[in-house]
Amino acid sequence: MFIHVGERKVISDKNIVGIFNAETISMSEENVRYMGHLEDGVKTVVIDTMDTIITSGVSSFTVIKRININKDCVWSRADE
Repeated sequence: MFIHVGERKVISDKNIVGIFNAETISMSEENVRYMGHLEDGVKTVVIDTMDTIITSGVSSFTVIKRININKDCVWSRADE
């Protein structure tokens, strides 16, 4: 199945390693390699099996909801 991540970008669900909230992963200095080239308005960072970084202005929670997975998916929202 292919997942539409926004802005005319799609990726096979078999190739997705992780879907991350850009604001959340920017809080850690260890994620500089994923955050170093992001433009303004990026809300979601998707990493695939080829270590390709796909960005989107669509919320990561919206992208995750588009995937119909009932198991093996960790979905959480960190409340401050």
